[in-house]
Amino acid sequence: MGILNKKTWRYIVRNLGQFLAATSVVMGGIVVYIAMSSAYFALGESRDRFYEENNFADYYFQVVRAPENVVKQIEMIDGVGRVTSRIQRDVPILKDNEERATARIVSYNLPLGDVINRFTLQQGRTFEVNQASGPTEVVLDPKYFTANQLAWGDQISVIVDGKEARFTVVGEAISPEFIYAMKDSADILPDPLKFGIFMVEHSQVQQLLAMPGEINQVLIEFAPDADQSRVIDSIKDTLEPFGLLADYPRADQLSHAVLNTELAGLRSVTTVLPLIFLGIAAAIQFVILRRLIKAQRAQIGLMKGLGYHNYLIMLHYISYALAISLAGAVLGIILGVVLSGQMIELYAAYFNLPTGLQGFNQRAIINGLAMCLAIGFIAGLSASRRVVQINPAAAMRPEPPKIGGKSLLEHLPPLWKRLDAGWKMTLRNISRNRSRFVVTLLGVIFSVSLLLISLFTFDAVDYMMDEYFYEGQSYDIAIRFDSLLLERELLNISRLDGVQKVESFMEVPVRIHYGGHTEDEVLLAYGPDLTMKRLETDTGQPIQVPEAGIVLNDRTARKLGIVSGAEVEVETLLHTGPVHRDKVAIVGLTRQLVGAGSYVDLQQANRLLGERNLVSGALLRVESGKMDQVEGELNKMLGINSVLSSQKEIDNFNRNLESMNVSLGIMVLFAALLGFAIVYNSSVMNLAERQREIGSMRVIGYSVGEVSAMLFKENVVHAVMGVALGLPSGLYMAQAYVQSVSTDMYSLPVVIYPRTYVMAAIGTVLFIAAAHLFSVRGIKSMDLVSVLKSPD
Repeated sequence: MGILNKKTWRYIVRNLGQFLAATSVVMGGIVVYIAMSSAYFALGESRDRFYEENNFADYYFQVVRAPENVVKQIEMIDGVGRVTSRIQRDVPILKDNEERATARIVSYNLPLGDVINRFTLQQGRTFEVNQASGPTEVVLDPKYFTANQLAWGDQISVIVDGKEARFTVVGEAISPEFIYAMKDSADILPDPLKFGIFMVEHSQVQQLLAMPGEINQVLIEFAPDADQSRVIDSIKDTLEPFGLLADYPRADQLSHAVLNTELAGLRSVTTVLPLIFLGIAAAIQFVILRRLIKAQRAQIGLMKGLGYHNYLIMLHYISYALAISLAGAVLGIILGVVLSGQMIELYAAYFNLPTGLQGFNQRAIINGLAMCLAIGFIAGLSASRRVVQINPAAAMRPEPPKIGGKSLLEHLPPLWKRLDAGWKMTLRNISRNRSRFVVTLLGVIFSVSLLLISLFTFDAVDYMMDEYFYEGQSYDIAIRFDSLLLERELLNISRLDGVQKVESFMEVPVRIHYGGHTEDEVLLAYGPDLTMKRLETDTGQPIQVPEAGIVLNDRTARKLGIVSGAEVEVETLLHTGPVHRDKVAIVGLTRQLVGAGSYVDLQQANRLLGERNLVSGALLRVESGKMDQVEGELNKMLGINSVLSSQKEIDNFNRNLESMNVSLGIMVLFAALLGFAIVYNSSVMNLAERQREIGSMRVIGYSVGEVSAMLFKENVVHAVMGVALGLPSGLYMAQAYVQSVSTDMYSLPVVIYPRTYVMAAIGTVLFIAAAHLFSVRGIKSMDLVSVLKSPD
């Protein structure tokens, strides 16, 4: 080991606390980068590979029913690469506990071969083509299979057109379109207890649903370089005679959209957070080295006098910055790999992705190490350039003091005179060390911002809970029927023991036409006496069900450029009747935090369908203590597709928050780490620079506590200014993050309660106080004789 390397090592050992604090900031940035980028890489790679291997569809077409040979016509269209036809339909499940759930039956032709959206068997076996008499064999999605504690050979009963049918479970499989198995965008979160994917042999489904030789879905892959718009229009023209209900691209497919949103959030965090940590780390290293070079001015002069070249001396100081970066990188890589494994386990439990998801991302590790060494080298080079300017002869003498000047407050005599000596010393010290103060302040600002962003998510979720479950709805049970019913048939439900009130509704899928563009939407139709659901405008103001016209979802309005007062054409897309088109005025805009939906009067919805007094569901208010009884009675009734308990939906929501709490806890930890490390470094440097001043104060009678309190005043300035600037900065960052991850399915509200601002401020003060206490421990053991000796 060379002499200069020994010198570097001795300085690290003597100032181990400062070294570890600077290292921890680098480590924090690399941990976040490795963990998040590895999770992003694993999810993205697994998704892309799974999509390619299983022929994920480019475009979807839904019809009422069409002959299978329509596929041959579509295959002849120029630009179509591959076509798959199938049947998909939701039916109610009869569970042993009499609870109601929904099965999405999806048909598959065997062998799967080049079938679009083919499934991958995870366990068990696939269904047989020519089954013997008995229940139809079914392959389930893993989440439903596990949540309902099923086993091979178990039988599941469903209701199809009022008749019971039975399935035998033979395997579990995953499909690219059901990576995130959620019934529809109106559901706030998936509930595998209530919804599952049933994969069944195609001819068996045709027989079960009385659709011999027919299909109701067409999936396509585009040929390379195809004119996609022209291809879509041609297919729509082909399918129009068979009742085209919906068509949408892969980007709007529910599972794909949810997974892409999660990946977008990961990408945002992976890009921003490491840059913040590593930027602050570079600034810390620069300040440390600049102070060190200033303190070792005489040693540098001596080294030059002994013949050491400038570049060797510069390399000596650069090596200290590189040591910080390398130590932080190694620790960060180790912890990042461990944390990435935990994160990937959380994602694997959340999404139906292939097993064997790998968290080791070699490229992220190499990039992380390169970034660390780069910021260490740049910081070291920037700080050590002063070495060249030091003259050996002049360096052997003490550096002449800088010309003094007044601090900012000294220009305000009335205010300056009110300050005691301790505050005057603090403000003058800040004025003399502006760069160090600014670096520390930036670190505190970013720490406060990260803390606020982490805590804001809890507020946003609480707000969504209040708006969606507590303020937005007061019903206890929502039921949906298999098909449209006359409203008078709700009398049987209203007479159930425990049912206090029943309010009908209807959900009508429609296509909005405006200005040459179209968008699929769902009309939520309620009666004028609605009391169990609150309707709001896009500004959050409560409204009543309009007597005429539509209160349009604001996201749909933005996409089509519609404003209140405009007239649109509404095309109904119900598969149970003919398509109707009518012009309707837009009388207002509404916002939906989750899902889609526009409001319309129940009678107007019936007029759009050319019907009278039809409903598709009902909201129920139930007497306290009779929920289980009423649910049991409803589950026994035929014709009911789903029975949704508001309380059970809340319980499912809370269960799904567990993984979010882990991620946010990690964010809070890193925010505290950043604030602690930078304040600790600043305090240690402040203490080292003012040793003679502190020694003098101790000699003339100041206690350790009084000296510590005087030094803490500078950290108080950091805390006050950091909180004052960090809170609005955190709000801005939260708004930017929400904008980057919002989708057509949901948008996270930027809601930060006053208590969260207070918690972020208190948290900042606490970690600043902790960093200060750790940094001033050396005051008590300070050798007063040594520090008061003249260096001359």
